[in-house]
Amino acid sequence: MRYTTASKWSKERFTIDHDDGNPQFEVVRIYGLDGNSLSLRDLGDNELAAILPRTGPTRFEVITKGNQPITVRHKGWLGKRYRIDTAAGDMTATVGDFSRKSYEVLSSGTVTANVTREFIRQQNLTIDVPDDGDVVSLVAVVLAIETLRDDRRQTESAIPFLRLALRFIN
Repeated sequence: MRYTTASKWSKERFTIDHDDGNPQFEVVRIYGLDGNSLSLRDLGDNELAAILPRTGPTRFEVITKGNQPITVRHKGWLGKRYRIDTAAGDMTATVGDFSRKSYEVLSSGTVTANVTREFIRQQNLTIDVPDDGDVVSLVAVVLAIETLRDDRRQTESAIPFLRLALRFIN
């Protein structure tokens, strides 16, 4: 299954469309003192997953109904690797090439989601999930990774010397 969003991450609300072009999910950004949270909702405005910041700028927790929390954290020196801790086992994601255009979410060496950014407009994001995959959890994990990436880019551009400090705490 393929899901696409053509939105800037700074918007307070945006939709994620199914491959057929119809909206499937809505994402609501919630501003807070401990950082920005995201809420993944169905079109009836029911929350399917909460993406909450935890312990600093390098970790998010994904909470879906009926499942154990999933922890998504930045790992490494260059801002390219992410570790995803789930009840079913660990997953990883490594941001792709120099243009930061694409990456895969892997579980035990198997691709569970493929994420691609449109080359011209880096704001368009496509998420490919297997038909038998947990769509809500995987979309929420990708949103957490993208939020971590965006937060890191904004922090690095705002305070250049902080780039070195972020490398040491990861």
